[in-house]
Amino acid sequence: MTIRVARKRPDAYQHGDLRRALIQAGLKLLTESGVDGLSLRAAAELAGVSHAAPYRHFRDKNALVAAVAEEGFRLLTAEMRAALDACRSDDLLARLRAAGQGYVLFAVRHPGYFRTIFGKVVCPDENQPEAKALRAAGEEAYGVLRGLVVEGVRTGRLRDGDPEMLALAAWSTVHGLGMLIVDGQLAPVGLGAGAGAADVRKVADTIVRLLESGLKA
Repeated sequence: MTIRVARKRPDAYQHGDLRRALIQAGLKLLTESGVDGLSLRAAAELAGVSHAAPYRHFRDKNALVAAVAEEGFRLLTAEMRAALDACRSDDLLARLRAAGQGYVLFAVRHPGYFRTIFGKVVCPDENQPEAKALRAAGEEAYGVLRGLVVEGVRTGRLRDGDPEMLALAAWSTVHGLGMLIVDGQLAPVGLGAGAGAADVRKVADTIVRLLESGLKA
């Protein structure tokens, strides 16, 4: 995935969308150099602004990392909801498969965000507003899968059981598949990080159907 950072034009007084540019710069630095290679100063240089400019939007490095992770969660939610919107069936299991495919596609299309979200690099101060926003974004993303499981248990389409545990099983399955692809563990079987959407959907569909055998009522 190519990460492009919009730079301030030399003849411009202001950047135009500095916060967005800094988030992209943060994502690029995290992807290429890890959290140790990220600083507000480095992000400012990528965006073509002064070293002091990022402080208008981010208090420190952790606040920027939290913003990158929050945006990642928002994209994950959007990817799953787009897959649900494209699903032509009202059947709960078909919709659960679609959401699972959307999750894995997000991992493959946005590996930088995926690793930032789940790579133990986010450590915002819980007393700061970015922590609340990040938590809300994560809960919204997880809520897409959880909501489908809760609905399935309520309607009898899924097996009777603790919805939280069943949702955890569903999440663990698609998350594990996404991580294996992103980390290149499935490249020997033709499913590397650059795999096409059709191939990803096919294997995700197979894996989620296996999960269904344990979840179905």
